[in-house]
Amino acid sequence: MTEISRENFYAKLDTAPHAVLGFFETIIQHFERKNDVLVHHTDANGGDLRLAIPPEVLEQNQLRNFATLYWQSTKHVVFSRTYLTPDELMGFGFDMGAVPTSKTEPLNSDIRLVEQQWRYGVADFIKALEAAKIKMLHQLTHSE
Repeated sequence: MTEISRENFYAKLDTAPHAVLGFFETIIQHFERKNDVLVHHTDANGGDLRLAIPPEVLEQNQLRNFATLYWQSTKHVVFSRTYLTPDELMGFGFDMGAVPTSKTEPLNSDIRLVEQQWRYGVADFIKALEAAKIKMLHQLTHSE
């Protein structure tokens, strides 16, 4: 969660189509206005964007990511992992989700957003990300 991680994330976008940067900026601007979301970057995957529920919201000591996103330049897709299941993603019009292969992965779906989706589908993807946040908040606050 350092400035270097943020710089690495944006460095990966240097050669991406301008619409990809717009996709990420729209998501960042949407969630930075929320007091129940922490937008942060890590060096995983060469630099990624993470959306998390801050510890103080959950009254816990740990940050809980409900989404991870990064640009896969070789495939020209935005890769995302979210707390929604593939079936739940389908309800938002994203039918290419899959269950992560790692059994220890805490997030429930992997999806690769193709050009049509990252170019024109950011509003729908934000709705899915909001649903992932709400689902995580609900499950973490009602699990006791």
